Amino acid sequence: MTEVSYQYSKLRGDFGKPAEFQANEPEQIIDVAPSDDLKNQFIFLDPYEVEIQNVAQLTDSQTNTERITTKQQGQLHAEGGWPRDIDPTEFDDKAKHCKKAERDESYFGTVKGLIERHMEKFLKQNNAIDIYGSYFADAPTETSLGPPSLKTVTVFKDPSPVKRTVCQVSWQADGKRLAAAYCNVRFQSSWEGMSNSSYVWDVLNPNEPCETLTPQSPLTAIEFSGKDQHVVAGGSYNGVLQWWDIRAPSRIVGKTAIEESHKDPIWDLKWLQSKSGEILTVSTDGMAYIWDCRRPEKATETVVIKKIESETLVLQPRSNEGGAKGVLGGVCIDYDAQVGGPAKYMVGTEQGTVLNCNRKGKTMQDKIAPNTFNGHHGPVYSVQRNPQHSKYFMTVGDWTVRLWFEDFKGPAMYSTFYHKAHLTSGCWHPLRAGVFFTTRMDGCIDVWDLMYRQSLPVLTTQVSDYALHTIKSTVEGKHIAVGGVDGTTTLLELSPSLYTPGGSEKATIGRMFENESTRDKNLQTRAKEKAQKALKKSQSRQSDRESGAVDETKLQEATEKFLRDVEAEEANSAKELEAIEAKRSKLLEDIEEGVEMDDEAA
Repeated sequence: MTEVSYQYSKLRGDFGKPAEFQANEPEQIIDVAPSDDLKNQFIFLDPYEVEIQNVAQLTDSQTNTERITTKQQGQLHAEGGWPRDIDPTEFDDKAKHCKKAERDESYFGTVKGLIERHMEKFLKQNNAIDIYGSYFADAPTETSLGPPSLKTVTVFKDPSPVKRTVCQVSWQADGKRLAAAYCNVRFQSSWEGMSNSSYVWDVLNPNEPCETLTPQSPLTAIEFSGKDQHVVAGGSYNGVLQWWDIRAPSRIVGKTAIEESHKDPIWDLKWLQSKSGEILTVSTDGMAYIWDCRRPEKATETVVIKKIESETLVLQPRSNEGGAKGVLGGVCIDYDAQVGGPAKYMVGTEQGTVLNCNRKGKTMQDKIAPNTFNGHHGPVYSVQRNPQHSKYFMTVGDWTVRLWFEDFKGPAMYSTFYHKAHLTSGCWHPLRAGVFFTTRMDGCIDVWDLMYRQSLPVLTTQVSDYALHTIKSTVEGKHIAVGGVDGTTTLLELSPSLYTPGGSEKATIGRMFENESTRDKNLQTRAKEKAQKALKKSQSRQSDRESGAVDETKLQEATEKFLRDVEAEEANSAKELEAIEAKRSKLLEDIEEGVEMDDEAA
C-alpha cells in the first residue's frame, strides 16, 4: 500500500507578520514604588563586603570511603596449667613450684623461644602511629611554624577632634573587649573640643566604641578587674581613682575623694587579689596607696617611696637622690598574685630605681625591701615579672631593656644594646618564657626571642609614624594592642612561631636565667673578696703605724750599725788613699834619682 502525500508552496509574507528589529529609545513600562514594610525587613550593613567572580560556579561534592567497624571486646584470663598436687589458691605452694621450675635447665630456653615467636608479635599489634601527631615539637621556630611576623588586624582611632595619647590599654578576660585610657600628657588645657572621655572597644567593631567612660579629669591609667570582667578602674590626671561597671558606664560605681587622693597623676594601677576588691595606685607624688572598694573615702594603706632617713623609710638610691626630702616618684607597678599573694609588688620610679615592696611589714621601714635595682638613666616605664619564672623580671627605660634576678642585689644580669630611639613600654608574652615586646619613640615595635638569639630582636615592625606609648598582650598570647601618641590603638596578630611554646622552652630559659644569675653572683663574690683583702691589708698597715709595732730599740741599733759601717768604709777609703799617695811619692823619688845619675854621666 502506497502513502498518499501532497506538497504545496506559499510565500512567507502571505502568512504571519514578519519580525522587525529597530533601535528605539528606552521607555518606562511600569513604576514600582518602594515599600516601607519590605525595607524594615532588611538590616543595613556597614561596612558591606561582597565578592564578584566572572567565572563559572561549580558544585563541591565529597565522597567518603567505607568505614571499618570496630568494637571493644574484653578477654578473660583464667589461671590454669598447674599440676594436680598444687592448689592455685595457696601462694606458698605456687611459689615452691615456680622456684623448682626456674631451676630446671630447659626453663630459660623455653621462655626465650616463646618471647621470640609470640610475645614480640603481640606487642607490635598494640603499637599505633598517629599520622597527625607532631613528632618534632622541639624543632626551631622558623622551620616548623614559619618565620616570625606581625599582621595588623584593625585600628581603633580616638573619636575626639583633638587627638590624645593612648596612655594605657587593658584587655577583658575573654579578649573580646579592649579598654583604652586617653589623655594629653604633655599639656592640659580647656581647649574647645578636647574630651575627657575614655572608651571600651569591641574587637569586632572598630568603627565606634561600644562603651564610653566620662570622668571629670582625663584617665592616665586603666585596668579591668580580675574577678569581675565587667568592672574597670581608671586613674585620673588629677590623682582621683574611680571605677565603673561597663554594663552601665554612665554611672560611676565608686570614686575616691580628691583631698585624700594623689597630688599628681596616677600613672599605673593594679587590682590586688583580695576578697574585698583592693586597688593599688602609684603616682609621681612619691606615694603608693591601697584602696578598698567598699570604703573609698580614704586609702587603707599608705607607703612613702623615699630614701633612708634615720627611722623614716627605706631606700637609698646609689645615684639619684629623688625630689624633696628624697622622695621618688612612682611611674609603673608590677603585681603577680602568684608571688606573695596580695602582699608583694614592685614599683618603678622616675629616677630609674625599682623598689620591692611588701605589705606584711609592721613599720614603714619593713614595707619596702632594702634591695633596690638601679640601672636606668631615666624613668622606668615598665616593670614586669616573667610569667613562667617569677624570680626574674624585666624593666624598660631610657634606651635599653634590662633583666634582673630578684635575689641578686648587683647589676642587671642581661641588657640589650642601646637603641637609637627611646623605649617607651614593654611586656612579656604570657605563654612563651623567652619572648617579650618593646615599643619605641620612632613608632617601631621590637620582638625579642631569647630562644633564638639574645643580641638582636627577631623582628622589628614599623607600626606608626608617631611614637608608641603602651603595649599589652591578650591572655592567650595571640594578639597584642599597641597605643600611640596620635590616639590610635593598633591590634596586631602574632604568627604561630611567636605564640606557640616549645616543649622544653620553659626549662631551657630557666637554665639560661639561672646560669646568668650564678655567673653574676660569682663575679660579685670575687670582687667582694678582693675588696676585703685590700681592706684588711690597708687596715693592718694602718694598725702597725698607729700601734707602733716597730721596736725603737731595734731601729736605733740598726741605725748605729749603719753609721758604724759607713765610718769603717770611710776609714778604709782613707787608708787606701794614703797607700796610693805613698806609692806616688816613691815613684817620683825614683824618677828624680834617675835624672840625676844621667846628668853626672853626661
